[in-house]
Amino acid sequence: MTINPVVYLLITSSIFTMSVNAMYSEEVLVFHDSTTVYVLSTSPNGEPIKKELINNATSFRINNRSGYFIMSEGYSANRIWYKGRLDSSLNVTKQALPAIHPDVLSVAISGDGKRIAWGRSEGVQKSELTIEEHIGVESKILRKISIDGLIPAFSFSPNGELLAYFSGTPEDAVKNAFSLMLLDLTKPEKPPVEIAPLSLSLVTTSIGVISSGSRSAPSWLPDGKFIIFEARYKNEDSVTSKYVVSIDGHTLELYSWMEWVGDLKSGEFKITEIDVSSREEKSFTIELTTDTRSLSPSGRKIASVVNKEVFVYDTAEKTTVSYGTSQNSRGFFWLIPKD
Repeated sequence: MTINPVVYLLITSSIFTMSVNAMYSEEVLVFHDSTTVYVLSTSPNGEPIKKELINNATSFRINNRSGYFIMSEGYSANRIWYKGRLDSSLNVTKQALPAIHPDVLSVAISGDGKRIAWGRSEGVQKSELTIEEHIGVESKILRKISIDGLIPAFSFSPNGELLAYFSGTPEDAVKNAFSLMLLDLTKPEKPPVEIAPLSLSLVTTSIGVISSGSRSAPSWLPDGKFIIFEARYKNEDSVTSKYVVSIDGHTLELYSWMEWVGDLKSGEFKITEIDVSSREEKSFTIELTTDTRSLSPSGRKIASVVNKEVFVYDTAEKTTVSYGTSQNSRGFFWLIPKD
């Protein structure tokens, strides 16, 4: 595999579009704060609206394209898991799932809400990845993978037929170095295939320890042919970079997207928007001091937590809307709803 610089797609947080225009007419911002899930929006006159959706959510993951989500209530042996959906009218429906192992650390749900992946581990020594199909109240195991090592993060392809996940031996996992693997759920007998090689281990810089970055779940382009992930492949790199890899593993290239300049909490946020068909490029820079940040699918808005205050910055209008204090920010999710 060769690693060459390339810029040809727009990456925006956990949603990817083929141009600078949003695929759908509106963007919805979901915010998981402590154990409550909210939708953050504005009124016609620009006033903040903070709508409470779900209570008692100790964990929450949502599929950004379909609105299907998986969440839990409680902890350890008392944890109860639910599958649900947030529709385009911001109505929530959910149903309890059968009891699973209490040591689940990571979860993912497919775009159609029918498949769920569960990950559990014993430190960095052993991991188990289980993929189940849930239709109505019925469920069945599609695949189960057990390795000596760690599987820290994973995600489904847009059609739910493939699962991309990171995998590392105990020795590599201690260094936070992982390979990117691909599992074909339509071929039960086919073993997982490595599509991106083992990343380099963590390094220490003047601003602290920088890991290989592979604990963030890989993200898929809408056509399901490419995956974007974070890794460090060059010794001269002190920080991680975004890479794009084809699902056949033949193309692995450095992906230029947006840069956080300065230390890890403040600096200039440089955003580049690129239209694939015309190759026209637009760039702009804003200065922020932020603890948590998330770029909207269109690239127009940035959601952030600054000194525990939640706000959304509109890069077009150059306005900032505050949503009050965060108790314990668990993450932003940008959703483009459709039924």
